[in-house]
Amino acid sequence: MSAVFWALYFYALAERLAELFLSRRNRSEMACRGFKQREPARSLAVMVALHVAWLVAVPLESLYDPYPLPAWLSGAAAIAFCLAQILRVWTLRTLGAHWNVSVMTTAEASHEFVSSGPYSLIRHPNYLVVIVEIATLPLVGGAVISALAFSLCNAAVLFFRIRLEERHLFGIAGYAARMGTKPRFLPCLCRRARA
Repeated sequence: MSAVFWALYFYALAERLAELFLSRRNRSEMACRGFKQREPARSLAVMVALHVAWLVAVPLESLYDPYPLPAWLSGAAAIAFCLAQILRVWTLRTLGAHWNVSVMTTAEASHEFVSSGPYSLIRHPNYLVVIVEIATLPLVGGAVISALAFSLCNAAVLFFRIRLEERHLFGIAGYAARMGTKPRFLPCLCRRARA
């Protein structure tokens, strides 16, 4: 087992614990400003359970049944994981006190939304980070089954979660005009020539 895998794994564990603390603080402050949670508690519980199961399964598979991947593939996975952390920090700094793990909006359809930073390129940079993490960290440790299984589970969770979140976001005045044409995850690097 490579030291790189364990360093990245313990980073991911510490980062998720820190995010829970940050999310709780931000959620409390947002509630004081009139924001309300807009998702069922079970939806949030499913997402938390998915991440806990991932954090348990990945090291177990890496320890007891790793698949010997080529060094270039596990190296590329480690690089992708690290690049995702840069996007994570950029996203958290851009959202500031509005970042948390819950879908929260105010009752007013006129409140502000974030369209700067990574949101100037895509609608869901934080979810892109999670997609990359869940797929790549297991590959660094040879946990191929975990990479595939949890990527599929995460896709199912995000399918419903993003629909719920966007239902509320598109109710905010101006959101559709400014954000509606942007892709969800991957920025369009090529621009069509205008006639």
